[in-house]
Amino acid sequence: MSKKMRKKKIKKYNKFFSYNCVERKDRNFSYKDFSYSNSYNTRFTNSIFYGNNFYKATMKYCGFNGCRFSFIEFKSANFRGCRFKGAQFENVIFENCNLSNTHFQGATFKNVYFTNTSLKSARGIKDIDLLTRINNHNLKLSLSSEMLEAINECKANPYIVSSGTIFYKKKGRLSNAEKRAEKSLSKQERKCLQRKRQEELLLHPKQLTLHKVNLVRLLDNYTENEIAKGLHLAAISIDKDFSSLSYFIPYIKKAI
Repeated sequence: MSKKMRKKKIKKYNKFFSYNCVERKDRNFSYKDFSYSNSYNTRFTNSIFYGNNFYKATMKYCGFNGCRFSFIEFKSANFRGCRFKGAQFENVIFENCNLSNTHFQGATFKNVYFTNTSLKSARGIKDIDLLTRINNHNLKLSLSSEMLEAINECKANPYIVSSGTIFYKKKGRLSNAEKRAEKSLSKQERKCLQRKRQEELLLHPKQLTLHKVNLVRLLDNYTENEIAKGLHLAAISIDKDFSSLSYFIPYIKKAI
């Protein structure tokens, strides 16, 4: 058998926030990174989640009864068989998520959006037709000149662009040889190379895709003028990686 056949693709795994059949109730998990985590049959009852990243998290048959979720991005997450009874959701987006056999009895929803996420087998939601199911492609926004100017300023900040918050992530295509060469580099060297590649993408004439649903989420809480001031401050201030829309909130509050 050849080396290529023997070599298996290593999946990303977040061991720090992966739990298996344990109690994690009454905790404050604000800003914790649950991306690529894998939890099973764990109870998070009455815990607080604010500004978390759940990108590609797998959390099967877990209990989130009575939990509070604010400014959360659930992206490509698997919540099969989870329980959200009495949970509170505010300014949350479910994007490309698996909610099969989930239980939402008594849960409350405020400014919650579902994008490419089926609710057919989700249970316990009253007035399911009133929930906001939205598609970024078909969403039309009429923004002020101040907002458009601030958004353009954000395009010059590689950390904002790569965060996937204001813009959808834009990836450059690599050849197989480039991928092999990159794997041989150290973690720090790979990050520098990826950052340089992202900066080069910014110079490409093709326009970045605006994450309009996330802008609507900001508009649910602030005026266009307040958001514009906050984005301007963020564009000239942010100098490290982040992944949650909540990261802009301190800049908006400081600017106003």
